[in-house]
Amino acid sequence: MIFKTRVEHLENVLNEIGNSNLYEYPHVDFVLVKEINGKDYYTAGISNEINPDESFLFRPKARAKSIPIQNLRYEKQEYKKLFKECIEGYVLQQMQKGYKIIYMSIDFHIELWGFIDNYYHSIDIFDDGLIYYMSFCYEIGLTSTFLSHYSCGYFPDFIHDFLGEVTFESSKELVKTMIESNNRMITSLELRNELCYKILDGRTENEESS
Repeated sequence: MIFKTRVEHLENVLNEIGNSNLYEYPHVDFVLVKEINGKDYYTAGISNEINPDESFLFRPKARAKSIPIQNLRYEKQEYKKLFKECIEGYVLQQMQKGYKIIYMSIDFHIELWGFIDNYYHSIDIFDDGLIYYMSFCYEIGLTSTFLSHYSCGYFPDFIHDFLGEVTFESSKELVKTMIESNNRMITSLELRNELCYKILDGRTENEESS
């Protein structure tokens, strides 16, 4: 995954969706990816633009590529005891298994935060997946204030709730996410500095020649 940008992953999935001819009016709600043995495995949430109640899980490399979301089932019995089986819980389950977010619509973020709010006292069973998700929200600047304003509702500050109590020792996932974010920032700064040096060098050469 680290060798591809999110845009490249998204283009791959959109091509898979288009080539499948399974959906007449597809709207992508989210795209997740996990690299296994050098191959990228995608999971996408697809809803119908005309009839949003028709929603599917699309997995291009699975035997059953398209599954109606009402047929989704949790893999662990303990999840079934704690949560209603739904797409939001399924997505957290996948993040717990190591899937990463390529794309997620604002509307689906709102649904996911609503699920976390409804099951707040049991949600920490998804520990690593939840920490990854909140780290992702923090990284892209998706806050409770924004989601509350956008949805005309109210969401607690889950980022503070779940990340504020986490230490480096208690979560390898958080450390990994922070390091990856920092590396991206360093790379961006290096590229920007290199560009600045080239511009300045060009100006110096022009001044000397004049």
